[in-house]
Amino acid sequence: MARVPITVYLQPDQLAGIERRAGQVGKTRSAWVADTLVRSLEDELLPLDEILLDQLTKVRAGLEVVAEAQVGRGPDSKKGLAELRQRRAELATRMLAEARSRLRR
Repeated sequence: MARVPITVYLQPDQLAGIERRAGQVGKTRSAWVADTLVRSLEDELLPLDEILLDQLTKVRAGLEVVAEAQVGRGPDSKKGLAELRQRRAELATRMLAEARSRLRR
């Protein structure tokens, strides 16, 4: 089936965002927009919140396993494990804030 061109009006910062994302995957901006629109029409796009939740959950689970393996499960290790969990939570908070700031660019 033949492709039909469309015209879209964007703000300069929106166009810059499209060019940046297209460049990241090695596509022209037209190809990136077309692929994104087609995926959207076919309901293949996931909301950002679901993607972040999925990835953060996997990272947290992985870190939990590593922390438990490093510290151990004995009675003397409870304090060390709690400290590692606190450090992990603080790092996750900073990383999430950084990710949100990148999304606003």
